[in-house]
Amino acid sequence: MNLQKAEQAIVNGVYAAVAWLILDIGLLFQQHGKAMFSVIAGRPEMAAGAILVVVCIVGLMNKSRLAAIVLFLLFVVPMVLRLAQGRFPSTMFLIFSLVLLYFFLTAVLGTFSYHSLKASNPDKNAGE
Repeated sequence: MNLQKAEQAIVNGVYAAVAWLILDIGLLFQQHGKAMFSVIAGRPEMAAGAILVVVCIVGLMNKSRLAAIVLFLLFVVPMVLRLAQGRFPSTMFLIFSLVLLYFFLTAVLGTFSYHSLKASNPDKNAGE
């Protein structure tokens, strides 16, 4: 992966994370309507999760490897736990999840490639 592809993979990961956050908020609004904010206030782990995703999006915009890994794990772990419990998503949700999973994985690989390529080309860092 070259530097340009690594940066594009990171940007695609940001887009995927924003889409995931908007989808989650939209589904929450669909289920609870105007009472959505009282539900979030009653369950602080939901608010903490949304804040953590926003922080990881900002970190990923700054090409943070930790943010990319945390976003990937925040997406994969609940999915695996739901599948282990026998709760299978609909076909459309599964396809959407696999697309997001692909972008999160490429964002992780992109951040590592980006930092590796930047470290191996110190002459390009002088211009920034």
